[in-house]
Amino acid sequence: MFNVLLDAATTEQGIGGMLPLLAVYAIFFVILYFVLIRPQRKRQKETTNMQNAIVNGDWVLLNNGMYGKVVNVVNDNLMVEFGTNRSIIIPVRRDQVLAKEEPDLTQKTYEEVEKAPEDAVIGEDLAEDQLDSYDQYILEKGDKKKKSPFGKKK
Repeated sequence: MFNVLLDAATTEQGIGGMLPLLAVYAIFFVILYFVLIRPQRKRQKETTNMQNAIVNGDWVLLNNGMYGKVVNVVNDNLMVEFGTNRSIIIPVRRDQVLAKEEPDLTQKTYEEVEKAPEDAVIGEDLAEDQLDSYDQYILEKGDKKKKSPFGKKK
């Protein structure tokens, strides 16, 4: 890059030949600033404001994924209480807080999986499934018990 700039400066055109090159670099930097740097600074400012607004009694989510309740604030350290056992209090740096939110401890119910009827016959619709001969053999012979290669159990 510097060789291009030096060559452009030493040619007869001088600065006039280097001006379009500098304009391209300036436009590239402006686009880079508005796409990457400015949004990152905005997110960092919001995070810092949230971390500075933490007071006693707030629930916090730490960077390691643990939820805790703030019981004391000392300078840049938070005394965070973890779990239901009131004796587990760990000092945590303020910048390790990811979010200020309370954990959702409600149990969610999931719909039961639809069960097949007990009286359904496997292989009833062989023509529709277009099973090959091996699948038909398994369906026909599947109910019969196979002899163990190790002999009878004692």
